[in-house]
Amino acid sequence: IAELPQPTLDSQAFWDGCQRQQLLLQHCGSCRHVFYYARRLCPACGSSELSWQASSGRGTVYSASQVQVAFQGPHWQSQLPYTVVLVDLEEGPRMLSRWAGGPEHRPQMGQRVRVRFVQVQQEQWLPFFEPDEGQRA
Repeated sequence: IAELPQPTLDSQAFWDGCQRQQLLLQHCGSCRHVFYYARRLCPACGSSELSWQASSGRGTVYSASQVQVAFQGPHWQSQLPYTVVLVDLEEGPRMLSRWAGGPEHRPQMGQRVRVRFVQVQQEQWLPFFEPDEGQRA
């Protein structure tokens, strides 16, 4: 992976969880909304009463697309082709990520998946998704 994420004050807990191979989601203490990506205020009610909780790491493929062009510059050329997936997590949020199921297992809409942390440059762990063989949709 050419460029690693740059944690912010709001997202640091998420990236720390990734380093422990744990997918964390924000929860609102006021309205109980669960959401992804990290924010300072709940997108449902505007509360700042937020906490981080572990996700099951399981979900369903909403959509997938194979990337054939290095839109972010030539340093991404070595990554091509790769597949991005939108996953509806069991807890409710939809998460954009990369596919780790390999080219022989192309993601299908409605397919059950689970998170798999992949170690990349500088020992950073990133959440990718792969088929959840033990689960049916």
